[in-house]
Amino acid sequence: MKCMITEIKKDKKIMALLVDNSDISDGTHPITDPNYSLQMIMMSRKKGHIFAKHTHEKINRSIPMLQEAVIVNKGKLLVTICERDGKDVGAYEVLAGQCLFLVDGGYKIEVLEDVLFYEFKNGPFREDKILL
Repeated sequence: MKCMITEIKKDKKIMALLVDNSDISDGTHPITDPNYSLQMIMMSRKKGHIFAKHTHEKINRSIPMLQEAVIVNKGKLLVTICERDGKDVGAYEVLAGQCLFLVDGGYKIEVLEDVLFYEFKNGPFREDKILL
């Protein structure tokens, strides 16, 4: 099951989204409209799943580069931070209740325990992932 999203509206205008992740299935689930300035997705993965090391193409946006934040609700991640050319900077465990905010460069995520986490990045949505 995908996470449940409740639209909070004023008249017909969406003012907020209430996201319930209590019964989310394995996979990646988009939360926000692809045209919103900040994009939000929910991810649920099993131990052993590895997200390939990547960064994002620099394009003209309202800010000069993409920044991301990962908030872990439960479980544990091992996040390897790297420069844009793929050179590792260091690896860090991110635990439930912690947020990792990527200022520049890229990262690889390895799931150490079954995990449920949010990832935030500015939009609009664009398929611009560059595998390193």
